[in-house]
Amino acid sequence: MMNVRTSGLDRYYNIAKVLLCLTPFVCLAYLSMGAARTGGSISMAIGEDPKLAVMFLVSMINPFIAYLLIFMQKRLALDAGYAAVNLSLLIAAQMLLQNVWYILLLGFLLYKTLKTYGITLREAFKKEWNNKFLGTVSGSLVVMALAGICLFATVRIAMH
Repeated sequence: MMNVRTSGLDRYYNIAKVLLCLTPFVCLAYLSMGAARTGGSISMAIGEDPKLAVMFLVSMINPFIAYLLIFMQKRLALDAGYAAVNLSLLIAAQMLLQNVWYILLLGFLLYKTLKTYGITLREAFKKEWNNKFLGTVSGSLVVMALAGICLFATVRIAMH
């Protein structure tokens, strides 16, 4: 049974999942408009401009983050620390990806989760550190690794 306190939080999680899943479609629309301007195809535009290729890769990471949010939302009632730790690592990944809007969105989710369940981030990390930490954050670590690769590519492109 849902109570009023957690139903608002569930609504925020659902909004975040929808926005994260819409990112690839917005990116494809942007790419198709750019391809239409030049008279080519989307794959041609991605092949010619490495910035567009990185943008496409970054947009494809966000649905995986939405998938991770599903697990966090299901475990909230039992273990809010799991969600707090993973959300903080996903915020770090979004910082690597330079997605300001998603940093704010995930930061808001983290704030609401901590406030709703009355825990601190420090308590959450302490609890999860003693309870199979790598298993807890494995999905977030994959996202961080992909974000690191995208950051490396972005820096290399900017250098040329």
